[in-house]
Amino acid sequence: MAESDDGVRRKYEALTNCLSCKVDERDYERLQPQLASLQELAGVENRSISLYDINRASFLLKTDKHLELLGYEPQDISIGNYHAMIHPQDVVFLYDAELKMYDFLAKRDKDKKDYKLVYDYRVRAKDGRYIRFLHQMAIFACDRENRAWIMLIVSDILSQFPENEEPRRFLINTKNQKVCLFNEENQIADHLVTAREKEILSLIAGGLDSQSIADRLCLSLHTVNNHRQNILRKTRTKSIAQAAYYLRCIGLC
Repeated sequence: MAESDDGVRRKYEALTNCLSCKVDERDYERLQPQLASLQELAGVENRSISLYDINRASFLLKTDKHLELLGYEPQDISIGNYHAMIHPQDVVFLYDAELKMYDFLAKRDKDKKDYKLVYDYRVRAKDGRYIRFLHQMAIFACDRENRAWIMLIVSDILSQFPENEEPRRFLINTKNQKVCLFNEENQIADHLVTAREKEILSLIAGGLDSQSIADRLCLSLHTVNNHRQNILRKTRTKSIAQAAYYLRCIGLC
């Protein structure tokens, strides 16, 4: 990033301190049925699901199934000390990603809920190990002036990913699955995976090797292997198993 780490931190602090929402208690009451449904879903999902209230700067819902893995109790974790637990090389990356997301969404109109930020980073466990988490963040509800009010955060563990890997980030349109931010740094034109690449991943999951896939799809072996390499390059993963898991987590495979 061209901007200094301190500059990014100051911008992030300024943004989080100035965010406000046009809501009142009636808006919170209307939200309750959706909260109940999400709470029920979180109970059966093997992932952490949270709702962050920008207006009150607190969580409306937090089902963190990963605290046991990290070795912490719920009372040990607040937003401030959670950020302190993130790897020093990743925390500014996180701030920069969220700043760019908010800037992008502020320029959108009715479709701003159609985008999600996907990013991963390392979190320090109580025993000193770093564990890689994948977060997906999207607007769950807007205020009366169509500004972000409630943010939905879904978190998965990337246990197959080495601790020393560079983090990834994408802003994705959930309607057409196009990548709308961070394309250049990830060498992506528009889609993280094409329809053909999804087809090849599906066949790999079915146990077919590259030659069998080439025969099935009437492609050359060279073309199939090129598709495999493109999947690894764009997802910045080391194996097809890693790539497939990552894409399943974010709903693209």
